[in-house]
Amino acid sequence: MPTKDYQTDLLKRLANREYAAQYLKAAFDETLADGNKAAFLLALKNVVEATGAMQTVADEAKISRQHLYRMLSEEGNPTLETLTSVLQTVGMTIDFKPVVR
Repeated sequence: MPTKDYQTDLLKRLANREYAAQYLKAAFDETLADGNKAAFLLALKNVVEATGAMQTVADEAKISRQHLYRMLSEEGNPTLETLTSVLQTVGMTIDFKPVVR
């Protein structure tokens, strides 16, 4: 029985914007819960890769490819301006809702 390559399969699923939005939301919720932003940055990197070439996304977001790679690394610390620019480039936005307590 042939096996699927997880990353290739994930990138195919992330090409669907609805799936990508839920994926990013789950990663962001995890970051809010535990403070570890690496999961969200990895999720965003996967969405960027599913959208197209890093260079294309960087160009459209008006940042360098190197900056995009650094921003999406485990140690990345994007500014709000850069984050929203990349999210808009991949067709996403940030959505807020009240916390249920």
